[in-house]
Amino acid sequence: MSWKNVKLIFLREVRDQLRDRRTLFMITILPVLLYPMLGLGMVEMMLTFSEQRRVVVVLNADEMPATPSFFNENGIDEKWFSGGGEDASRLQVITDISVDVNEDNVTSGSARHGETTPAQLLQNGRALAEKLAEYKKASEERGTGDDLSEIQDRLSNAFSDSQLQVLVVIPEGYAASIAALQDDANIVEGHEESQPPSMLVVRNSADDKSVVAFSRVQSALNLWENELRAQTFEKASLRAALQNPARLKWVEVARGEQVAANVWSKMFPAMIVIMALTGAFYPAIDLGAGEKERGTMETLLISPARRVELVLGKFATILMFSIGTALMNLLSMGFTGKHMASAMAGGMADTVSLELPGFYSLMWLVILLIPLAALFSALCLALATFAKSTKEGQYYLTPLLMVIMGLTMFCLSPAIEITPLYSVIPVVNIALLLKGLLLSTSHAGELAVYAAPVLISSLGYSALALWWAIDLYNSEGVLFREAEKFSVRSWLRSLNRDKEPVPANHEAGFCFVLILFLQFVAMSYMRPDLSGSAVDAGRNILQTTVIQQLTMIACPAIFMGLLLTTSLRATFRLRMPSLNAMLMGIGLAVLAHPLSIELSSFMVQSGILPPPPEGMERISALLQSSELSPWLIITVFAVTPAICEEIAFRGFILSGLARGGRLKIAVIVSSLMFGIIHMIPQQAFNAALLGLILGLLAVHSRSLFPAIAFHLCNNAIATFHAKNGFGIEADGVFFSNYEGMLRYELPVLILCAFGVAAMVLSMVKDLRKEEEVKRARALKAFNPPTDSANHLPAGA
Repeated sequence: MSWKNVKLIFLREVRDQLRDRRTLFMITILPVLLYPMLGLGMVEMMLTFSEQRRVVVVLNADEMPATPSFFNENGIDEKWFSGGGEDASRLQVITDISVDVNEDNVTSGSARHGETTPAQLLQNGRALAEKLAEYKKASEERGTGDDLSEIQDRLSNAFSDSQLQVLVVIPEGYAASIAALQDDANIVEGHEESQPPSMLVVRNSADDKSVVAFSRVQSALNLWENELRAQTFEKASLRAALQNPARLKWVEVARGEQVAANVWSKMFPAMIVIMALTGAFYPAIDLGAGEKERGTMETLLISPARRVELVLGKFATILMFSIGTALMNLLSMGFTGKHMASAMAGGMADTVSLELPGFYSLMWLVILLIPLAALFSALCLALATFAKSTKEGQYYLTPLLMVIMGLTMFCLSPAIEITPLYSVIPVVNIALLLKGLLLSTSHAGELAVYAAPVLISSLGYSALALWWAIDLYNSEGVLFREAEKFSVRSWLRSLNRDKEPVPANHEAGFCFVLILFLQFVAMSYMRPDLSGSAVDAGRNILQTTVIQQLTMIACPAIFMGLLLTTSLRATFRLRMPSLNAMLMGIGLAVLAHPLSIELSSFMVQSGILPPPPEGMERISALLQSSELSPWLIITVFAVTPAICEEIAFRGFILSGLARGGRLKIAVIVSSLMFGIIHMIPQQAFNAALLGLILGLLAVHSRSLFPAIAFHLCNNAIATFHAKNGFGIEADGVFFSNYEGMLRYELPVLILCAFGVAAMVLSMVKDLRKEEEVKRARALKAFNPPTDSANHLPAGA
């Protein structure tokens, strides 16, 4: 590979992108202008913001105690609001003292056309109070358990139609009852206690206007109640300190830069992910599908540069724009936020600090941005290469953006922190690590241990995506494919006309998506009933497991095989295997089981994988303690999954993925799919590792039966191991006992590892020999033998 050619392609593509005004504006100029304009606009709107007044109707206002007085001539006294007169002016308080309700007042008022007069609002409040009393009376007569939905609906509709946001109903005799309570406060024990009636404050939580008004009224009433309590204590000659005996005092220790770090830790990870993706996508579409539309793809392909050099040059260009876009957005947003905080003097600047993070945090931001941008650049380049046109390429942005947004929103939750498991999940690992580093620089040393797995896994995912893009560039069918025209009629006709012996790649992918969707359905609607006895609960578990395996794993693969292929024998690898292949499958299962048990236990104990959920532990306990036959349990948990799951994953899916001779990728991808459908992290990890051996067995033997034998033996051994049915005594050298479960010591694990490695290397060696033989035959067919005398083909 010539790096000089890569450099030439890189410089060519960069110049083309810089000439494109639209791309240049979208990913460079727009971020510089967008955030300052938004920031200035928001500051201006906040400075000139004027909240509309919300309507509060108070009935029987004259029943409020005279001291402390809650009302004045303008409504609620401003001293009961934390914001003073500004908060008080945002409420239009209408009382039956300030407004006279009569027929003339209701029908004619001083309100403008289309507005409701205070008298009408007061009358609406009284009508609403009558319905409220009706509802209260009905609930007392019928009981709280009876159906009162009809009356409640009428009450809710009346409140919505009343144009009120809050209704306050002061009961009759409220002031007198408060005075009596204060007079009785210092009477000796034994006197009959008087209970004042309750003041009702009615709101509608489904109406945002009502929620805002209620919060202000509630705050004012709380302050008024505190003052009333203080007067009551004073009349009773009680110490004022008894009002708050707990003596709570809140101390804030966060510094301004820590508050800013908290703000940026929520904004920067989300922005860096979204901007790195969008910064990579649009240049990738132009360099991929755009080349096809402009007709320059053919010219580029006949150049002296190799395909891999073309891809690397385009990848470097997209990577540069992705990093640049993300950095420009983050810098513009950071300086805009700082300016907004300073512009809101006396308000936002006093409570929120938006100082930019320190050098250490910004350094990690740039370091983590590189693998993230590399992943998005390679992925977008592959999608853009596959797309026929820029319009088709843009269609791919929506699902990709939705997936990335979902992962980003998951990371923004305060309860989610980086763990060993999250450190290897793409996008999530970088977002969580960056959030932790921005949030707490004092614990940066503890978080730095995750830097290696995060960077290595992210670069690994980027390499896979880049390999995918290179593979697509080497496919003439992808580079020059025609736009697809889909119609249901032509698709139904093609099912019978265009069938092939094995499924296509996209059909295998659709089968996996269908199985995964059905697994989610099963988790929600096919949970076994565990409420009965241990025997009944165990039978329910067995029955649900069999139904799930048959209907949600085996049936989709079988139906798709019948519908889409012409040879079930080739699709599901239904060939008779050799005795050696069957023995190898059984031997691998015996040797791999101790390794998988100890590896998964180590991953859980070290915190890399979470422990199994409580539901799984309960199911295991029920199966172990029940009186069910062990052979029945083995049939359900070993035989059924071995047949159903192998038909789906080493049958239909592996055959579809391996089409075209990509055996390595087919085995790896099918094993990952096999792990994903197990949902639980510990089971998914084991299944993905064992899936590699299962796929290798199926490819090597050209038969499904060795994989079924391996799967069956592995699950049967695991079932006996869980029930401790081996009868092996712990000797401390080869075997030990931990919490009642048999564990394997280092000598056993070393022997098993050597055995598994020897068998796997033997199969890989056989497959390589077969590939060399096929390659030699292909070369021989391409170059027919020639006559040495006249250099003509033999027989000419």
